Amino acid sequence: MIDKILESIIASEVPTDEVGILLSGGVDSLSLAFAAHRLGKKITAYTFHLEGDKSYDALKAEEACNVFGWECNTVVVPTDKLREDFITLAKQYDCRKKTHFECTYPFLYIFPQIEQNYVMTGIAADGYYGLSKKVILNYKEPKELFDSFRTRYFNSPNPAGFIQQEQLATENHKTLVHPYLYNQRVKDFFYQYTWNQLNIPQQKYHVRSAFDTEFSRLTKVKEHINLQLGSNIDHLFETLLDDRMLNNRGRKRIMDLASDYASQGQATLPL
Repeated sequence: MIDKILESIIASEVPTDEVGILLSGGVDSLSLAFAAHRLGKKITAYTFHLEGDKSYDALKAEEACNVFGWECNTVVVPTDKLREDFITLAKQYDCRKKTHFECTYPFLYIFPQIEQNYVMTGIAADGYYGLSKKVILNYKEPKELFDSFRTRYFNSPNPAGFIQQEQLATENHKTLVHPYLYNQRVKDFFYQYTWNQLNIPQQKYHVRSAFDTEFSRLTKVKEHINLQLGSNIDHLFETLLDDRMLNNRGRKRIMDLASDYASQGQATLPL
């Protein structure tokens, strides 16, 4: 059923025959690509990896494109301008959390490459599943507790750094299509299930089952891993701690360095 819901949303929100997609090697973005493919859309995928460090996500996205005949644009994200990019993320995109900095970073380079007017993203889909250690330990059961956690997540001011992606899309004259976020039909579908029903016998079970024909044509799709971890962006950002000009307060964690800059917002930065 979730496949039909996603197909309906895409048919309604993407009026063009062509569509771009921010494609990783994960279930969420692949499910959107599969739904668009069923609708007969011409798909162009945009994936990325850090310079000199090709990731699983990039390889899986390229595999899917080869199997299904989609055009693939693999963006190589440079790493030699990290200090400038970090400041840009704070000053121009008002990133406030470590995850906002790290997860927005590659899209500084991806969005300018997108040619299609409409671009799909699976942003925030993970919020339905509760796959973080925090949720599994503290909010997995009973269902009422799980639901309350999910509701707080989706009602937060900026779930999954959506504001930054929307800003980048707008600046590049693109319409961002995000079927998993702020759609009542999708919410109703996921909220009918408990944590176990969503993730057993495998993570994101219902979406995998709905698109089983398509997933079966690919080599094994790994379980969820955060974008910044799978691409080693988290390790790259740790090098900023050695930048004495940027890290002039001697922070030991990127979380704290991000907080220093976030505390200034879009005003004067602590340089």
